[in-house]
Formats: sequence, C-alpha cells, structure tokens
Amino acid sequence: MVEESVGRPDRPTVPHNAGVAARAVGSAGAQAAGNLQHLQQAFVDMRFGMFIHYNMATYSDEEWASPDLDPRLFAPTALDCAQWAATAKAAGMSWAALTTKHHDGFCLWPTRQTGYNVMNSSYPRDVVREYVDAFRAQGLKPCFYFSIWDRTQGVAQGSVTRAGIDFVKDQLTELLTWYGEIPVLVIDGWAWQMGHQAVPYQEIREHVKTLQPDCLIVDHNGQTEPWQNDLIYFEEPKGIWAPPDNTYASIQGQNIVSTGWFWHPRGSQYGSTVDSPTMSPDDLVNRHLKTLEARYCSFLLNCMPNPEGRLDPHVVATLRQVGTRWTPDTSRSSLPPQPDVLHHPVTPITATATSGTAANGIDGYLDWSGGSVQSLWESSGPLPQSITLDLGSTYSGIDALTYLPRQDTDGSGVVTTGNITGYRVLTSTDGTAFGEVATGTWGATKTLKHARFAPVSARYVRLEATGTVGGGDAILSEVDCGGIASRPVSDGSGTAHR
Repeated sequence: MVEESVGRPDRPTVPHNAGVAARAVGSAGAQAAGNLQHLQQAFVDMRFGMFIHYNMATYSDEEWASPDLDPRLFAPTALDCAQWAATAKAAGMSWAALTTKHHDGFCLWPTRQTGYNVMNSSYPRDVVREYVDAFRAQGLKPCFYFSIWDRTQGVAQGSVTRAGIDFVKDQLTELLTWYGEIPVLVIDGWAWQMGHQAVPYQEIREHVKTLQPDCLIVDHNGQTEPWQNDLIYFEEPKGIWAPPDNTYASIQGQNIVSTGWFWHPRGSQYGSTVDSPTMSPDDLVNRHLKTLEARYCSFLLNCMPNPEGRLDPHVVATLRQVGTRWTPDTSRSSLPPQPDVLHHPVTPITATATSGTAANGIDGYLDWSGGSVQSLWESSGPLPQSITLDLGSTYSGIDALTYLPRQDTDGSGVVTTGNITGYRVLTSTDGTAFGEVATGTWGATKTLKHARFAPVSARYVRLEATGTVGGGDAILSEVDCGGIASRPVSDGSGTAHR
C-alpha cells in the first residue's frame, strides 16, 4: 500500500471545494476527505464487466486502425447494442466499457470537434447513445474507454500542442455531459504513449472531476501502483495479473477470443475471430472470476462485436454458460482501506536536479512490455541529492508530495537498489530560499510513497534524498506534488499548466 512519512505533521482539516459545474453529474462529496474509498468499494463490488472493442478497426482488419480512413468504411448492417447488453446481463456482468474512440481517432458519437465520426459513416447514428441506453435498460452501468492518442488529429508523442489538449478536453466534455453518469473512464494512449506531462495529468483530471466528480479515472497501462490513477488496470494479454496479495481497487482485462482486441475475419494475420474458440466457461469462472474477486479486482472481459454490429454466436453461448455457473461471493470482506488520492496534482513545467536527468522524474512515462518500461531519474555522487520541480507559478495549498520508486524486476524479483528511504521535502516561492516542510523515512519497497505536510505556497518543490537502499545513487520513476485536502490555486504568474 501507499506509505506515508513517519513523524509527519498531523494532516490539516481543510474544506474541499470541487468547483463542480452546474451541469455536472454526481456528487462532490466523494472527494471531501482525500479518499475515494466508498467509490472504490462500489466499483470492486461490480466484479465483472464487458469490454467492447468496436470501432473503425472492426472494419479495417487492424488492431490499431490506420488514421484518416474513409469514415464510410464504418458500416454495421445490424448494430444491436441490446444484444450486447442482454448477453452481458446473462453472463452476470454488471458494467461495461465501450471504445468510444481508439488510437486512430474515429469517434462513435457525433462529436463537434472533428468530422471523423459516425455521422459521416455508413451508419450515421450515435452509437454511444445506443450503447448507454441499452445497458442501462438492463440495469448495467455503462462506462467509457477513450484514447488520448489520436493519430488522425495528430495528438501523439512529440507533437502535443495546446490546441490538441483543448481538443481532448472538448471531446471529454461531450462524453461526460451528454450521456449521464459514467462511473469509470478508461483512458488509453497516455502514460505509455506520451506521458502525463505532455498531456498534463493535472489539467485532464481537474476537467473530468469538474464534470463528473464521482467518475473514477483509469490509465490503461502496465503500472501496478496507484500513481495518478483512481484504479489500477492489469493488462492480462501482456502477462500482467493482479497479484495474490493485491488489495488495491483494480481491473484486469482479457480477451474472450485470443485473436486480439478487435474482431478479425477469416484469413486475417491475427487469426479468425469467428473460427477461434473462446476461453472456456471453466477458465472464466474458476481461474478468473473467483480468483480475481478475492483480490478486489473486477474482471473486464473483452467481447468484440463483428462487422454486423453483433456478438458472434459462440461468444454469446460461452457467456450464457458463465452466467449459469458463477454468482458473486457476497461473503467477501470489504475492500481494505485505500490510500488517499492526490486529488489535485500540479503538473510541473520542468525540473532540475543536483545530478542526473531530472526530466525523467516528471515525464509520467510508464508501461509494461515483458518488463517495466519507465524513465528513471538517477543521481550520481554522494548523498544528499535532490530533484526540484518548477510548477510554473506559485500555488497556494500545496500539501503533499508523492514518490513512485523504480518498478523494474530482475530474476530474483523487484529491484529496490536506489529507492529513497530517507528524505526531506523543501519548498520555495523564488527558487533561492527553501524551507523544509517534511522529513522522514520510507520503506524500501516499490509501493507509492506520500509525504504530507501543512498547506504551503510554493512554486518550487524539492525532494531531497538523504538515504537510499544500498546507500548509493538515488533513483525514482516519478515524483509529483499538489493538494489532497483542497485544490491548489495559482497566483497567475509564470507559465503554469492550467
């Protein structure tokens, strides 16, 4: 679990103002105490969901559809969201997540931000609307998948612009104001593609939470610690499973047919979805649902509709069998206490360090591909060594720093060499005069660490390593700061993120 500093000052009690727009859905109360426990409990109690990869790739026989395809290629002949929902209900599922937009940028709703959407396709109807209505009619909770990475629009690694960020936010506004309450938003193409600094996590999170404060945000990547996430996503096709001792509120995703995330025809390089067997009901029930339920992990099973717009008969048959063999274990104990979430991160515009490449500590670049994919800040020379975040302007209400240790493994397990065990946190408004706001020790593990302190005004926030595992260079994957008790407010100076 998340570790907080020893000997830290008592946490101040500061009223929370979520700043929810008049049209927002839900209640800001969930965030008042710096914790999302009751929302996370409600989520893990959902237990089983349907991931629905259905988009332009369904019609182009690709896993990542090429950008700028003719929108008329999207041509369902018998789109039946009611069939999807009825099948999910029969399987015992309670929620679903639809790929509203995948990496090519084609949108399943009539977005006003681009013409690359269903209204210019061979099926000029709002698929997202049909989806949410069908699932709600079955008493199931509709959720959304949304890719920030948009190769038609050009929002990609190395080419993110202010206009691109505004485009992302405007599309999220549509999705989170047109379709009612959305309990979970799964965002893809972010930490593993461009990082949380290029498209600032601060800005996207604040935007989502202003529109729907009770919407839980999930970054679809390979991390196993709740850094800048309300839930963790374990991507099983990459070999990532929720560990046996997992107590984080989480999701594990897998495909019911092994041909990939999207439907593929006979002769496809990925294999034929219609001719390939599904996972067996026994595997789904005993190896997945029962196992993951005990680990507080909701199983999100991808069921890919075919080009007609329906689930294939063998997929439907398997899911119906699951529904006859599995029922939720209502005797499972409640979700263990979850760590406080840094509700209001402040994305730094840059960083400096006494040694090493400081930018690696704030880029928000994380994934897993047969091993941890991360960029590390690694100091050199004797301790103490430090990394200093420049927030771009002075913010009042900074009350927390989080530190994500290295996440890589070797043949013997998780690597901890260089993890920071002794630390100081110092802040400054001018970059010259720094004052200590927290000091203490952390354990050597890879778990996300917190340092909490009374709210301060700061433009510069420094993490100083005074002790490390092995006594040598300090190493970290990510460091960030912001507000847990309330939203930090910029004084308007400098060039801070919004």
